[in-house]
Amino acid sequence: MLDDAIFSRRTVRSFLPKPVPQEILEKVIKAGFASPSPLNSQPWYFIVVTGKERDDLVKIIRKFPAYLADILALYPKEISESASLSEEYISSFAKNVGGAPVIIFPTIPKKTNRYAYKVDIIACASAIQNMQLTAWSLGLGTVCLTSALWVETEIMAYLGLKDRELVTVMPIGYRESDPKPTSRNNANVTWIGF
Repeated sequence: MLDDAIFSRRTVRSFLPKPVPQEILEKVIKAGFASPSPLNSQPWYFIVVTGKERDDLVKIIRKFPAYLADILALYPKEISESASLSEEYISSFAKNVGGAPVIIFPTIPKKTNRYAYKVDIIACASAIQNMQLTAWSLGLGTVCLTSALWVETEIMAYLGLKDRELVTVMPIGYRESDPKPTSRNNANVTWIGF
């Protein structure tokens, strides 16, 4: 069953206009809480937003396509040029984050020590993956909208969080459809001593 979720899960950018019951969202969040963290530090803090506040935050998030050229410049040319999502599609998605009725904002504490920061990012990423797999198994879809980090300052100001930083923005809702699989590079591994 876990294999099914791992290998069938896809990034979803188009959601049904159907509310997600809080009990279902609690299962998703509890899956995040169950993930491992160094010394059981559990550095994550999740803000789950719907309703008017979600709409207010979408007004901030939808600004990220203005930074699209800067975002793509961070990736190797062959990746940015082969990106399957057009600027038009990204701008259209950003207007209402694909219609996702809920947005989860995973955060970690601000830290100046690079090691402690990396440890917290790894722990939070593990929690996010647990949440994505659980969401998928419950008929939901998610997307890690890392491009929204370009408007992080405005998002965090709206949320009133000064001592934390945003890891990603995660729209979540019932899937409008199941996206087709994308290719994976299975050559990104080196085996030593086998």
